[in-house]
Amino acid sequence: MGCVYCLCKGLSNDPLRRFLNMPHRQLDHTADLCFEVTAGSYPELLGEALCAMTEWIGPEWKNSAVERPFRIEAPDRVALLVDLLNEALALSQIYREAYGALSIRSSGEEFIEGAFLGRAISGARNEIKAVTWHGAKVEQRADGSWLAILLMDI
Repeated sequence: MGCVYCLCKGLSNDPLRRFLNMPHRQLDHTADLCFEVTAGSYPELLGEALCAMTEWIGPEWKNSAVERPFRIEAPDRVALLVDLLNEALALSQIYREAYGALSIRSSGEEFIEGAFLGRAISGARNEIKAVTWHGAKVEQRADGSWLAILLMDI
């Protein structure tokens, strides 16, 4: 297994970790759901974006742990992030699961391979239809940290 990035509430052994260090926040938007996500590295940014999405969905977790492999290829980091989150949404719908962490086995500028880690769910508080390209942004800041802005169709 590769490095694991982000454990959402309901999956983490340390519930205070998420409460004390919130690396994502919901931004006001007129019609859709918008998140700003920050992290110390690009792989961490991917994991934190997944957690932001999963925590907003509010899954009703079951006990059975799951691991779903993925491989995403895209022309740039913005496309990788958007495609990764849409893949998680699709798999979540197909298998009635939610994912609170990523295991990244291999990655580059135009691909990422690994597994979504999560649990089966019995339902969810909210639904996200898709992560959109509109307004999506990924950038590395001067201090070396990463920032993403994501807009989701609800």
